[in-house]
Amino acid sequence: MKHLKFFLLFFVIVSVFSSNIEEALASTYPSSVAWNNLLYGLSTEEVDNKDIGNKIGKIESQRTPMPKKNGESNDSIPVGSVLFEIKGAATQNVIAVKVNDKFFKASKFGSIQVTTDQSNKQTWIVTLSFICFLVLLTMIIVWRRRRMG
Repeated sequence: MKHLKFFLLFFVIVSVFSSNIEEALASTYPSSVAWNNLLYGLSTEEVDNKDIGNKIGKIESQRTPMPKKNGESNDSIPVGSVLFEIKGAATQNVIAVKVNDKFFKASKFGSIQVTTDQSNKQTWIVTLSFICFLVLLTMIIVWRRRRMG
């Protein structure tokens, strides 16, 4: 019974700790938009209307914590925001994002990362931990019954 209490307490602590880490990490990601297979970070720097070039795209969906494909943004850039060229600047380096009738500069972070989603990994880790816990609990119960019988 002593081992059972220890493993139950351990499982609860790991579950709570892993969910808190995920929430903390999601809130530390910068405002970002994905376009033309590049990831851009939104700044607070406004772009003058006279420096705005052609429309190049639009935000179609949001993804937390970071965008994974073209037309996505994270929570701070609303769906429907329009993306523009900045006159005299290469779109591979910088674009403008229209948010609430203002244009903000967004600079390139790098290529869109095509990796597995961290939250899916964490869900699998918690699920596998729970399954291991149940297997261990079953083994302890069977072992105790055999010892007593």
